[in-house]
Amino acid sequence: MIRFKVSKEIENPDVVWEVVKDVTSIPNYWKGIRELRVKEISPGIYEGEVKFAFPSTSKVRLEIRENERKLLFHFLGGILKGFNEVRVGERTIESTWEVEMPLYMRPLESRNQEHFRQGTENALERMINEARTRTQG
Repeated sequence: MIRFKVSKEIENPDVVWEVVKDVTSIPNYWKGIRELRVKEISPGIYEGEVKFAFPSTSKVRLEIRENERKLLFHFLGGILKGFNEVRVGERTIESTWEVEMPLYMRPLESRNQEHFRQGTENALERMINEARTRTQG
């Protein structure tokens, strides 16, 4: 099981939330996601498939919880099962991961966890930087 949380300080939570919840832009920030093919099945709920940068896919459900300022990635099957919850607070953006990989990938779990953690740090920084750009211009 891969479990970790990354938190970063933010300045403008409303703008950061606008960046986070833009489903069509997810691959711009999460570089581990090569392609995201989802369709909205009800307000704030998207389902489809994610292609990762490493050659693999997973079924995914995205859930935008506007009142809580949360974006939930539910990985439903494929190479990942579990979730990534991205939450925008008043002073921080947090990403909490809890995912399982197939049995044949478990020997690489600690390496993969560090890779996911670094990718998450970078994704949060890219979203924060995009929010700063939107605020300044």
